[in-house]
Amino acid sequence: MKQFIRNYFTFNKRERNGIAVLIGIITLQLLYLTFSHYFIKPEVVDFTAFEQQVQIIETASKKEKATTNFNAPVVDASVSAVNNDVSEAILFKFDPNNLPEQEWKRLGFSEKQIRSIKNYENKGGKFFTKEDVRKMYCISSKQYAALQPYIHIPDRKSKSVTTAYTNPPRVIVELNTADSNQLEQLKGIGAFYAKSIIKLRNSLGGFIHKDQLLELWKFDEEKFKNIQENITIDVSKVKKKNINTFASKDLKHPYLSWNQVNAIVNYRNKHGNYRAVDEIKNTDVIDEETYRKIVAYLTI
Repeated sequence: MKQFIRNYFTFNKRERNGIAVLIGIITLQLLYLTFSHYFIKPEVVDFTAFEQQVQIIETASKKEKATTNFNAPVVDASVSAVNNDVSEAILFKFDPNNLPEQEWKRLGFSEKQIRSIKNYENKGGKFFTKEDVRKMYCISSKQYAALQPYIHIPDRKSKSVTTAYTNPPRVIVELNTADSNQLEQLKGIGAFYAKSIIKLRNSLGGFIHKDQLLELWKFDEEKFKNIQENITIDVSKVKKKNINTFASKDLKHPYLSWNQVNAIVNYRNKHGNYRAVDEIKNTDVIDEETYRKIVAYLTI
């Protein structure tokens, strides 16, 4: 029995030292947790500046709700803001024809939208029905839905007005000479697509047919149909490359690979100048589809 107790309830010198160290560590931990707050000051976060900003925002919000625009003609009490990335809109009954720019701003329109509307009017455009306002590409469907109840267009019974409505003016843009501002007059063509069209035109040397616009990134059939009747192409403006004089680097074109360009130049160097553009098919690297796309851009 004594041997059993000695085996399980006594410790050798090494074990006793280990137990002493463990007890010392535990004691130090307890002392640290008990007295550390006397030596380490907790960090104090100052929320004064934040609270001041909150107070400023709340005050401004209250003033805005309390402000009444006494110059607005018959403002509906149920007016809500038009989400158009501009200041809060004030909706009131209005005739869109020749409406001053300041009034468009009060309706929540941006400078760019107002410029588009005024360009339309300067070219002879008029609004004969609410539907004409909806057709303006610069007005979103959400914005039109908010404006629609407030649009008031007087009846125009004269013959001249009836004729004008029957044949409303259209925006016509020539793709090979138009600048960004002209392109942005087209429905659905903003600054991004205007820039993309010009970039593609420059790389091609000009457009030869309208559906080349479908080569633009994310330019789908629906967007093309929206502007198809409003664009024209003057093929005389297309810049052609002379395959008898241009070097390989000058023949670079979106429709030709580097291998095809080199083949055209090497064939010329070996056999002499081309007598007709279709002779580039003798290089065996120009297939019929490539030839059909590139032929309008080449000359001898």
